[in-house]
Amino acid sequence: MSEQSLTFALDGVNCAGCIAKIERHISAQEGVLLARGNATVKRIRLVWDSDQQTQDSLIDQIRAVGYDALPFQIGDTAPAEPSLLPQLGLAGFAMMNIMAISFAVWAGVATDMGPGSMQFLHWISAALATPVVLYSGAVFYGPSLRALRQGAMTMDTPISIAIAITYLASLFETLRGTEHVYFDAVTALVFFLLIGRVIERALKQRSGDAAENLRNLMQIDAKREAADGRMETVPAGDLLPGDVVIVGSGERVPADGALLSDRAQMDESVITGETLPREVTKSQAVVAGAIVHTGPARMQVTHVGEDAQIGKISQMITDVVANKSAAQHRADQFARGYIPLVLGGGIAGFALWYFVLSASFADALMIAVAVLVVTCPCAAGLATPAVSARAVNMLMRTGVVVKSSDALERLSDANIVVADKTGTLSEPLPVLQTPDAEARCAAAKLAAGSAHPLAKMLCDGLDVTPLPDLREIPGRGIEAPDGARLGSAQFVGAPDTTTESSTLWYRSASGQIHGFQFCETARAGLPEMLVALDNLDMPLTLLSGDTQSSVAAFADRTGIPAHLGNAAPDDKLSFLGTEIKAGKRPLMLGDGINDAPALKAAYVSISFGGATEVAQVAADIVLVKPDLTLVPHAIQMARAARDLIGQNLTFSAIYNIVTVPLALAGYLSPLVAAILMSSSSIAVLANGLRLKMPE
Repeated sequence: MSEQSLTFALDGVNCAGCIAKIERHISAQEGVLLARGNATVKRIRLVWDSDQQTQDSLIDQIRAVGYDALPFQIGDTAPAEPSLLPQLGLAGFAMMNIMAISFAVWAGVATDMGPGSMQFLHWISAALATPVVLYSGAVFYGPSLRALRQGAMTMDTPISIAIAITYLASLFETLRGTEHVYFDAVTALVFFLLIGRVIERALKQRSGDAAENLRNLMQIDAKREAADGRMETVPAGDLLPGDVVIVGSGERVPADGALLSDRAQMDESVITGETLPREVTKSQAVVAGAIVHTGPARMQVTHVGEDAQIGKISQMITDVVANKSAAQHRADQFARGYIPLVLGGGIAGFALWYFVLSASFADALMIAVAVLVVTCPCAAGLATPAVSARAVNMLMRTGVVVKSSDALERLSDANIVVADKTGTLSEPLPVLQTPDAEARCAAAKLAAGSAHPLAKMLCDGLDVTPLPDLREIPGRGIEAPDGARLGSAQFVGAPDTTTESSTLWYRSASGQIHGFQFCETARAGLPEMLVALDNLDMPLTLLSGDTQSSVAAFADRTGIPAHLGNAAPDDKLSFLGTEIKAGKRPLMLGDGINDAPALKAAYVSISFGGATEVAQVAADIVLVKPDLTLVPHAIQMARAARDLIGQNLTFSAIYNIVTVPLALAGYLSPLVAAILMSSSSIAVLANGLRLKMPE
């Protein structure tokens, strides 16, 4: 068997139901080993036996289900969804005018309005409702028809049927010259459902594809050393293991490799989130994506593309995204059970009254319409977005960006916290401890001539001019003409001491040695966050790629009892997987590219506005302000929203339990059913307004 895999970009996908249909159909084909889709970015990853299937045959199978597919290329983006605001605006305009006309008709029934005037108003309502049904309602028809062609139904199916039957029944009643028509019901139905759809799309657009952004990071050129010694510029993707490349200062490393130069400093913050550059000596590993701080660096390529560390992290993100959540499975099960129940109720109502109770065709049809309208999932559909949209907007005003209502729901259910250290619970850069002021001023005259982050911090707050004729030795330090030195302990001749903090050493021209210690400090709000998490019964575990000793020292200083160091990206994934299997729902806090797989694998995840772009995209929630107190604040808001959503769903269930039997018994006309349906939606929306900021 020859295994082949490829990601396809999909066209025509609108929801998770579309992805589920494609997955089921493709998975049933002979030779297909894996089919995992993502509705957010409209892609599907397929793995197949090339002896039984080809790329073209799989595309044909996707087209057979009613969608189109093309091989996905790096840099491609998902097709933009058209705006629903024109449809929503038209539906709102028509609804308000038809409601005003209906009020006049209702008043006329109780007074002295003549049948001619009433008919005239009904035809005006029909003229206003027709474009709403044909244009605004078309949002629901496409997915319904596509599903029906494959013998399936979606949540749009009963909506489409209710719109069509209510509209046609209203035309029928208008032609009959009766007092009551239901154009107000059909326009209200379309309007309220479009509100939910607009909210859903707006929230979904905030999410992105972290794996794609990570791959795009490596779309750079590399300077490769040819066999004859000439330098040639080639795309990073064309490099091969064994190639020798030269990376200048400020340039990004194009592939994993081993350093051939004696030494170099690498800024790996884009990978690890660690701000300070790492000193690399000859033969040590260099990772793709790092930026050479002091160069040029000559290196030999060992791994490229998907085999490089950055490629493996990207693939881990892709695999995590492809897995469906338990919430999505529950939503699919609900849709499969609810839709036949609604349609069956409408058919049963018509059959009962027409065939058993011998009602007229028109009366039986009106009862069926009443059942479809009163059971339309409008209130149930708005139960979550009515609250989650308000919660998302309120959190955004405090500096918390929630990418989707699903992330808000998962945040409310999280029961443990797992956090990275540097750049997450601690400040990205260490802080200078209280130094000898006179020695600091002297050392700052050398530090002012260096671009090293610790040297810059040594000069912070001082008005100092660098000494002339300074000589910087890459990876070691800087030297003045009079012999004064600033840099590593070995460079200045200081005793070889090991400390948990970063130390910058200075030797004066007379030989006096001073050490300037920079200690890792907790990020603003960490103590308050720990207290708040304890009150929320959410224990925190510190999980970092730093050494075990530095992680333990930071945990002791900040009062974090559970901690684990030397955690590589796959170690973090393993830890989270173990916790999830044990029934825990972890909230992951991280800021580096190496945290991205864990951010995606966690039950829910949070990153920072100052974090790496890949971490921000991978996270479900982003803190615009670097304030850790926003974490428990967001959890409290999410839990309050969850409680209100539960109330809305309970109300929706009770509403259906009470109104469906009444509609089947003939006690509800379509007009009353429409009023009840609209009232249930308004009640759900009003309940969402009760959401307040936590104290």
